Amino acid sequence: MSSTPEAVLPPAPTGGGEHQGRVVLVVGGGKGMGRAVAEAFALRGARVAVADTNTLPSAYNQYRAQKVDGFTAATALAEELTARGLDVTALEANAADEDSVRALLAEVERVYGRLDTVVNAFGVTHVCPVEQMELTEFNRVVEGNLNGVFLVSKHALKLLRADGGGSIVNFSSVSGRSGFAKVAHYCAAKFGVIGFTAALALEEAKNGVRVNAVCPGMIRTAMWDYLLDEFTRPGETRDECWERMRMMIPQREFQQPEDIAETVLHLAAARRVTGQAISVDGGMSAP
Repeated sequence: MSSTPEAVLPPAPTGGGEHQGRVVLVVGGGKGMGRAVAEAFALRGARVAVADTNTLPSAYNQYRAQKVDGFTAATALAEELTARGLDVTALEANAADEDSVRALLAEVERVYGRLDTVVNAFGVTHVCPVEQMELTEFNRVVEGNLNGVFLVSKHALKLLRADGGGSIVNFSSVSGRSGFAKVAHYCAAKFGVIGFTAALALEEAKNGVRVNAVCPGMIRTAMWDYLLDEFTRPGETRDECWERMRMMIPQREFQQPEDIAETVLHLAAARRVTGQAISVDGGMSAP
């Protein structure tokens, strides 16, 4: 018989739904897929902290700027959902900065006294061929996608364990399953998210903390609007380029933010699923 301690499962949720009353932290929840995730949890009765930032580590990202409006958007989302009678709070945090992450988790503990689910929904992309890429570019893109997953997970573990366990859902990408030209740094980071997720899941299984990843496909957020600018052919409009991209998807249907949110909610509640990376990409990454 194995001498490995039996895994501790968190108590099953009770009351009005599997997420009712749960405390959920969505980092990168101000816009896009993160916003859809935050709203979906709130609509199912969770108490949601939406964390985002107005300052990114560099301008190597889809906004082409270091100053952005993530926290501003998170604040607007929290106000909108609160007006609808939902329990949502906006918190400012830069996931790539350890002091900021420490302060974020301390604030979650102060406000809520517990934490059940963490969703690391942030990410940046940047286009550059490897031969032309500077080390600084490579490092900043990896920092913007992978470092924060490590930092938020690391500092959330104590709080997640406190009530017998919880769940972490990390955002990887279809680019964490397959390589794509001119985004090698982004692919490296997103492949890294999957490896980190699997390793942490094994470390924390005995503590009742489940760790999974979701791998979105093609969703027209700010990231894909940026990529369209880079990949549109001469004489082609951005919308025509987007429609051309449809042919990359076996199902021939683009994914929507709500598709990703549905998968995240499932992973957060699936008490015997851990160490997995689930693709929501219409079959793009099928073997």
